[in-house]
Amino acid sequence: MRPEAIVLAVLACAALWFWQSRTQRRFSLERAAVFDECATLFEGQRVLSSGGDYPALTGRYRGARFELQPMLDHVGYRKVPSLWLSVTLREAQAVGGVFDLLVRPENIEFYSASAQLDERIDMPDGWPVHHLAKVSPAGWRPPLGALREAAGALVDEPVFKEMTVSPRGVRLMVRLGGVQRAHYMVLRSLLPESTRVPADFLQPVLDAALRMSAALSASAKENIQ
Repeated sequence: MRPEAIVLAVLACAALWFWQSRTQRRFSLERAAVFDECATLFEGQRVLSSGGDYPALTGRYRGARFELQPMLDHVGYRKVPSLWLSVTLREAQAVGGVFDLLVRPENIEFYSASAQLDERIDMPDGWPVHHLAKVSPAGWRPPLGALREAAGALVDEPVFKEMTVSPRGVRLMVRLGGVQRAHYMVLRSLLPESTRVPADFLQPVLDAALRMSAALSASAKENIQ
């Protein structure tokens, strides 16, 4: 190979390395700031390293303890990855089992508890049509009517993916967005389209979790009477 060609190849590799390093640094800064637009919704908020792609946030919203965890989903074959947000109300719930509703299931939802549950159940009218609903233990049923009313319009939104109710809390999974297609196709770089969790996006999800918790409590009291 001619010396000029070798020099050009080295310069091209150096330029590519520099560009990719700068892109990854930008990605790291964006990940660290993912909660900047919504942190003021919480009292006593803490942003902690979770050991994953994104940090986690804990704090109190309207007196209730919440945990937020963004998750990158890049396990789908021939699929541009998605950025999901797990919103968990970490308060004890008055239920005797675990209920999970997964909409538009693709069998690649690594974050879902559905596969570990015992029994698949049919859902009444009013819930999303394309779903997988399961409970544990088999035979137990949550108050589906009360949950549907409490969840409100959220379950009909395209961003809604999953709800899980258990004695330990209520978890809602919503889609923040995808990664930037151009970066992913060329460099497999996971730069998200949405780099922040907007407060006006998050607040309806938090409110839905609180309403669901209140509905579970009210249903349990009715069963005792």
